[in-house]
Amino acid sequence: MKILNLHCTEFDYEAIKETPVAEHDGTMKAGYDNVLVCFTCYEKRDENRHDEILKAFVENTKIDVGRIKPEIVLIYPYAHLSKSLGSAKLAKQVLQEMEEALKNEGIIVARSPFGWYKKFNLSCKGHPLAEGYREY
Repeated sequence: MKILNLHCTEFDYEAIKETPVAEHDGTMKAGYDNVLVCFTCYEKRDENRHDEILKAFVENTKIDVGRIKPEIVLIYPYAHLSKSLGSAKLAKQVLQEMEEALKNEGIIVARSPFGWYKKFNLSCKGHPLAEGYREY
């Protein structure tokens, strides 16, 4: 799994066009202030590693949240970080598990809908920890 984290002053998105694997139960339009956006890409090599990925993701995200103090974490599906995508069905499942795992740690979290082309606007903060890349 590849994740690009951006600590944003502002971030908003709107789902524009669905793909064949689109989910329809998410928030189609939202905006956030002081948000840690986790652009998340589920890869083929992740398909049998959910527990390992979840554990590492939660541990690292807790550290990031403690350091940069965002008001909310946004899990944002972002297939553009890899050429070797995993199963869409499994990707949706693990993204939901990531959201639940952070909630269980007391972190305020949201997730944008999977399988949509979305437009977004962001304003990334300029501190040393505002941008981070993770591979699990």
